[in-house]
Amino acid sequence: NTLNNIYALTHVDVDKSRKALHKLSRMMRYLLYETQSGKTPLSKEVSFIVDYIELMKLRLNDTTTVVFEEPTLKSDPQIAPMLFLPYIENAFKYGVSTTEPSTISISLELQDKELTMVVKNSIFKNNSITADEYGGIGLSNTKRRLELLYPGKHTFSAHVTEDTKAFIVNLNLTLDDTELHSS
Repeated sequence: NTLNNIYALTHVDVDKSRKALHKLSRMMRYLLYETQSGKTPLSKEVSFIVDYIELMKLRLNDTTTVVFEEPTLKSDPQIAPMLFLPYIENAFKYGVSTTEPSTISISLELQDKELTMVVKNSIFKNNSITADEYGGIGLSNTKRRLELLYPGKHTFSAHVTEDTKAFIVNLNLTLDDTELHSS
């Protein structure tokens, strides 16, 4: 899909398509070379997320607002790679409408040993889902991955707001000293 979006963009805005290709190549390089050890610096994961969001924006219309609040990093802890992407992907999958205004809000915050991600996206009547349906098998696999990588050191919640207009995912990781101080 991303390549098709970039291909279409080459007919409209060559400079923008070049920038998009550069982001995609950076993302692929990260996936191929930076994630193989099982740990990656948070700063590189954040860069990957920024590139992903920028590429997703290519297919959005003006009625969609996307906000990403990056963490302020006093240190650069090691984390499991690709931990946040499934939740962000789901926000773009379920939280965008072609006809109604929609909002996707993503925040990452690092406070001492606590790393918190919150993803909030709009819900539409024709696309309403329960927390159990959100992400299907991918979400189950991600939960299982969290249990394996961060046993007893994470909390996860996913729920629809009371007004049923938004879906919120909250993930909190407690990092240990080796993750905080390794380089």
